Amino acid sequence: MLIVEGIKQALIISILSKGWSAALALLAVPFYLDFIGVEAYGIVGLFVNFSILIGFLDFGLGTTLTRELARQAVKTETLADRRDIVHTFEFTYALIALLIGVAVAAGSTAVAKYWVRPQTLTSTEIAQALILAGIALACQWPTNLYSAGLAGLQRQVQLGVATMLFSTIRILLTLTAVWWQSNLESFFLAQTFSAGMQTLGTRWLLWRCLTMSEHKPCLKLTIIKSSLRFASGITGITITSIILTQIDKVILSRVLNLTEFGVYVVASTFAAGLYVLISPMFSVIFPRFSTIIHEGDTVKLASLYHASSQVMALLVIPAAVIIALFSKQIAYIWTGDYEISLNISHILPFLIMGNAFNGLLNIPFSIQMAYGWTSLALGLNILYIFFLAPGIWLAALNYGATGAASLWLILNSLSFLFMPLLMHKKLIKKEMYKWYKYGAIIPLLTSFLFAIPCASFNLIGSKVESLVFIMLLWLTIVCLLILILPRTRYYFLTTASSIS
Repeated sequence: MLIVEGIKQALIISILSKGWSAALALLAVPFYLDFIGVEAYGIVGLFVNFSILIGFLDFGLGTTLTRELARQAVKTETLADRRDIVHTFEFTYALIALLIGVAVAAGSTAVAKYWVRPQTLTSTEIAQALILAGIALACQWPTNLYSAGLAGLQRQVQLGVATMLFSTIRILLTLTAVWWQSNLESFFLAQTFSAGMQTLGTRWLLWRCLTMSEHKPCLKLTIIKSSLRFASGITGITITSIILTQIDKVILSRVLNLTEFGVYVVASTFAAGLYVLISPMFSVIFPRFSTIIHEGDTVKLASLYHASSQVMALLVIPAAVIIALFSKQIAYIWTGDYEISLNISHILPFLIMGNAFNGLLNIPFSIQMAYGWTSLALGLNILYIFFLAPGIWLAALNYGATGAASLWLILNSLSFLFMPLLMHKKLIKKEMYKWYKYGAIIPLLTSFLFAIPCASFNLIGSKVESLVFIMLLWLTIVCLLILILPRTRYYFLTTASSIS
């Protein structure tokens, strides 16, 4: 029988693993800029963009696998059935990985010649780098499925430890490679090798949880067919989400010169660090929502919904507000380059607050996915695309990167206003007011009202002094919210009393 890990332990390990991986990635950026230059880092940003853009090729299989394995807790399927499910999804993913490698390699020359606007790099260098990038993407792709399987089995602790280990190996290998030979070829060769290691290691972990020596897993396409409706809905959401989150980079890679685009990528990379706190919440809560819904316990569902929403607000809002108000200082602490930091500070506040609103919506979204309701998120995404795509192009032409970043904030603000309103008309209908109040509005108002006066101080001190001031301010806001929000206050007081 699979051991169901506690939510608290799983969440802590998941956040630590994501935080460790993101921190290493962020710390590595200044070294990458120093070794290969900001223009070459623009190609790295294009590689990251590619890896996100092809996310639609998952076809919803990862989320579907998580949901199906989570439902096993209240169903009677045997271990053999679970092995058949994983094997079937694994075979499909292997074909997709091969397709990814071939497609990216085939398009590398066209992208190098006709899309990017290099100033010092040659088209041949860029094309060769993109071919290696395609191989790296193919090697890392199956990791998504194996991670989803471990999440569905509620083995986030094992997954988190593995993620930290392989992320460390990847960064160390890549830094060593670009230090030894400062070019894009070295960067992507290191990425390919480390991605292959992570895929093999994560696969071993998943199958170890499903050990059954007397059974040979079978390929059953009926498993895919039975999940087709949910998986196709997830695919639509994935495609539209990728368009929404990456269209700014696609357009800016064309409109801006490669150096300006590289600065935007640096700002976007930092803002994406907020998902270190967002993603673990979704990966831990979603399978548990799925289990509770199939148990039919609506009281338990509402309780977990509000608790997770308030924890999400506690994790996301103070960090986003501090970064938005102290973007110049934080960027300088991070990069050590005053000019790059100044440019980043015009972009980062919009991107980080947009990501914060997006993060708050992850808990309502996970409820929808656990119920198998995909049409709301898909419909809203399609609507937003018609607004965002032409808007970013016009904003980028007239206001550059700052204009594109501001539209990202506007989009997510609108989604924050309307998506929960529509969702609560159908699901957990009596919980909308409480979600808006404690899961968003009070944390936002508290953070801004406390941080804005502090932001008026002119931080001219050293990097260390500025960092200490910012960290103390963040910690103060977090402590205030712990006491203000009812669910976090309850858990804090319960934990404190048990320790005493």
